[in-house]
Amino acid sequence: MNRKHVYLAFFLLAFTAIVVFIIVWQLQKNPWDGIKDFNSCVKAGYPVKQNYYPPECSLPNGRFFVQQVVPGR
Repeated sequence: MNRKHVYLAFFLLAFTAIVVFIIVWQLQKNPWDGIKDFNSCVKAGYPVKQNYYPPECSLPNGRFFVQQVVPGR
């Protein structure tokens, strides 16, 4: 094996390791981190339970957010 083959093998190994790292890192990110309240839940397109009062927006992970209702409005 000459030097070109060694450099190519090292480059391919490093490139593969970086790609695997990026994929694993992206999979570990929580897609619901940006959702902090009822309005952001609704804007993200998650279902709203209208038959509840006050209405609830629920995430697939079981968390839910209750709409803040101001009395008299």
